[in-house]
Amino acid sequence: MNESAVRLKALAEPSRLRILGFLEAEELAVGELTSLLGMAQSRVSAHLGVLRETGFVHDRRQGTSVFYTLAQGPAAETWKSLTRTDPGLALSTSDKRRLARTLRQRRERSREFFDRAAASWDTGRSELLGREAGGLALAGLVPRDALVLDLGTGTGGLLPLLGRHLNRVVAVDLSRGMLARARERVRDSGIRSVDLLRADVESIPVASGSVDGVVANMILHHLPEPPRLFEEMSRVLRPGGRGVVVDFEAHDATWLMEEEGHRWPGFEASELREYCRRSGLSDPEFERAAAPRTGRWSRLNVFVARFERAAGPLSSRTPSRNNTTARRSARRATGRATKEN
Repeated sequence: MNESAVRLKALAEPSRLRILGFLEAEELAVGELTSLLGMAQSRVSAHLGVLRETGFVHDRRQGTSVFYTLAQGPAAETWKSLTRTDPGLALSTSDKRRLARTLRQRRERSREFFDRAAASWDTGRSELLGREAGGLALAGLVPRDALVLDLGTGTGGLLPLLGRHLNRVVAVDLSRGMLARARERVRDSGIRSVDLLRADVESIPVASGSVDGVVANMILHHLPEPPRLFEEMSRVLRPGGRGVVVDFEAHDATWLMEEEGHRWPGFEASELREYCRRSGLSDPEFERAAAPRTGRWSRLNVFVARFERAAGPLSSRTPSRNNTTARRSARRATGRATKEN
């Protein structure tokens, strides 16, 4: 049987068609697919095995979980060709509602994690790594009268520094617990130039082209779709506005995913460049920040990436949804760690 026939045979099962519909819309964990399909996990895993072997999907491991997404290549083109010619293969209205509910539940679990972690965040978590790097980030945010967003502010570790150097800062976070700690920090620091805003960093209630600068300090590795953050930063930045991202270089520390709620094992410089280019941002300039000298954190490298919003209409950009480069990096890194452990 030739490859095309094998692929078509793999699609001769309604449950696999539903799986592909879900994965075309969103990267999903096996457990999430089990809930969406209403099947036993063993059956879902068997269907995913067939789809993986025939090239329709690929997987990445995140701690003890395995996530699947639609693959790139001949099999994916076969699927897309079929959906274009047969609209009946698209997700049903009820499946779309199920997926939306699953994604809301995922986001709520993430918010609850940060609410629980707020009290101890400053003493032992990755924000400590981002604080020194955040000082470097200020070099990309001028002049003083700029309006700057601190995206995913957490407990507000950068706010005293930003507040002393800028006339207005808007700190954005979805976690009420984190914002409560940030509010205390702002009050104790005596700064008055900071406003706190509870919002999703991938959908900020701020007008397009209205912001001079954005900082995303140690949040990229927590996001389900990192490219979306760059699209949103590009949207809110005015032409020529500056952005700074601080995060981990690619690593194989799987304990960060299991203990710290990380979704991605750091990032390659090439990935950041791709995110920026697809979002209408300039190629980023990179600088490495100092890491602790001892302990588990000392094995990690932290980068500071600076970029600016290019001129031109927002609508001309190519969407970067379901970016495969980051997924390949995550799969390589976690694969190495699994073998070593």
